[in-house]
Amino acid sequence: MKIDCKIDVSDALELVQRQLPAAVQYVKPTFLTGVAKGVQGAITKQLPVAFDRPTPFTVRSVWVKPAQKSKPVSEVYFPNSAEARGRSLREYIRPGAEGAAARRQKKTEYLLTAMEMLPAGWVTVPGTFCAKHLDGFGNMPGSYYKELIRGLRIKTTRGPPKPMFAASKRRAVRMGVDYEFFAVSPGANNLGRNAGYLPSGVYKRSGRGGKVLLQYLKFVKKASYRPRVDLRKIAMAELSANANAHFSAAWSAVIGRFAAKAGIKR
Repeated sequence: MKIDCKIDVSDALELVQRQLPAAVQYVKPTFLTGVAKGVQGAITKQLPVAFDRPTPFTVRSVWVKPAQKSKPVSEVYFPNSAEARGRSLREYIRPGAEGAAARRQKKTEYLLTAMEMLPAGWVTVPGTFCAKHLDGFGNMPGSYYKELIRGLRIKTTRGPPKPMFAASKRRAVRMGVDYEFFAVSPGANNLGRNAGYLPSGVYKRSGRGGKVLLQYLKFVKKASYRPRVDLRKIAMAELSANANAHFSAAWSAVIGRFAAKAGIKR
């Protein structure tokens, strides 16, 4: 989203150019960065209204790229994962706020794909078991993700995968199975009860002989989102209400700094 604005300060600039010519080129990027931070704050305030119990991490997911003297353009944005990397844990906030037919994979999903457990481009949602044990923000607890990553022997670095937790090994031995966790890829199978179909996802064995299957994650082709935040409306409202104040602050800060260096009394 781009917003153009024009403020006529020709008279003031003419005065400053005579006394502090070096200062003028810094006013515009300082002003634009101030505007971006104002829009950032306005969007941040709207997130708890648009989302159900957003985490502090989510609320901090509105970023600003400051304007530079060489490139007087500032940006307010939601971080976006690099293609096929799943590195940005904030990727979910962009489609969740702006709306999207699908989102890119998050880190755990990318790792599952790298291990050939989850098809490329597919994503996950909390399984039937974890959906009943979400945290106070409505999310699957991080401890569950850590448990399944260790249990599935998923590599998170270039080295070997981290070993399973000792308690998980002991439970697997008691149940008489090789591993407590296992993944089911999409497609026909007879892994369910009475040799029936078992939906794709990540499961944890439990009970006698490991016959009770707890679904931690469910595999789905895509997750679509409706737009929740009208970014343009918020940005335009902030700009209309506070553009003059942002410019005054930028002007005072820059001119004051250069005047002090030049020994000019204002």
